[in-house]
Amino acid sequence: MRTVMQRMPWTYMGYVCLLLTFAGLGMFAATAAMGSTATWLLGAGVVLMMTMAVVSFRMGARVRAAANESGIPIPGENIMAKPLRREQIDRYNAMYRNQGQVLAMATAPARDAATDRHAA
Repeated sequence: MRTVMQRMPWTYMGYVCLLLTFAGLGMFAATAAMGSTATWLLGAGVVLMMTMAVVSFRMGARVRAAANESGIPIPGENIMAKPLRREQIDRYNAMYRNQGQVLAMATAPARDAATDRHAA
């Protein structure tokens, strides 16, 4: 069991805890409507699972930031994205982003579309 937990990413643990939080919240609402004494137990479980989800997401963000070798800050919107290595970024820039062409296009004067239509 310990090796499975070590291999599982923190963000997946956070999603599982969040899913269990919502399932527990539904059971909490049902037991509260019935007036059961288990309501407080389920309420404590919901709080515990939500806390575990937040801690898991934070730990996953720390692991992901530590694995970032590119030197580029990682935005926090996608916590499941794997950080790129600097070689991957350089290869992409060399293949698809030719700096000379980009600079030439940026400094070239803008052409008027109406003039181009009449010239043809």
